[in-house]
Amino acid sequence: MSNFSRPYFLAALAFVAVMAGLVGGPRNPIDVAALQWLARIRDSSPHLTSFVAVLTQLGSAYATLGLGFAASLWLLWRGQRDKALLLAVAVAGERLVMDGLKLAIGRSRPPLEDIAALPQSSGFPSGHSGNSMAVFVSIALIAAPPAWRKAAAIFAMLMSVLIGLTRPYLGVHWPSDVIGGWAFGLMAAGIAFAWGQRSGAIEAQHEVVGRHLPPVRED
Repeated sequence: MSNFSRPYFLAALAFVAVMAGLVGGPRNPIDVAALQWLARIRDSSPHLTSFVAVLTQLGSAYATLGLGFAASLWLLWRGQRDKALLLAVAVAGERLVMDGLKLAIGRSRPPLEDIAALPQSSGFPSGHSGNSMAVFVSIALIAAPPAWRKAAAIFAMLMSVLIGLTRPYLGVHWPSDVIGGWAFGLMAAGIAFAWGQRSGAIEAQHEVVGRHLPPVRED
């Protein structure tokens, strides 16, 4: 899990986020074609669309902020104050920066007429994608025991990927909005993890290689 805090990994995520912001959106033919294809699937699969509309709520502000601060309180209750503070700052800080990026970039959302309640905020980056990635992965890296950290992080990323995929399916985000959100959210979690390692709030994960053999007797 140390790769999450490596500078080259964080730099790569920043590059992906910037490129998604520069080349994606309403003028990108891939984004446009993908949404048109998903719109046809959505129209022909009402039951799937109903399920996706429920699934996407796992990335809402209520779900991500609630889960993040609940995990912080759980750490505080267990006496792990440094971890609790780190997680709370990571969750709140990422959310503030995400909202700031939306205001600064101001990318329009897809102009689909069949969306009855299109969100009013800007499109890039996708908040559901970025916030779920940042919160879920931060919880996995900060709150999970070291032995479970890798599995928890993989599960967290998979959940965020599922949530992110619901956004273009529902027609409320361009695919590049979601990619940018994933990259930014994972970068935020990586920065929090790196800070936690540097400050000593997060203990290192010791992987066991092979079996421990009894000491060799000397004659």
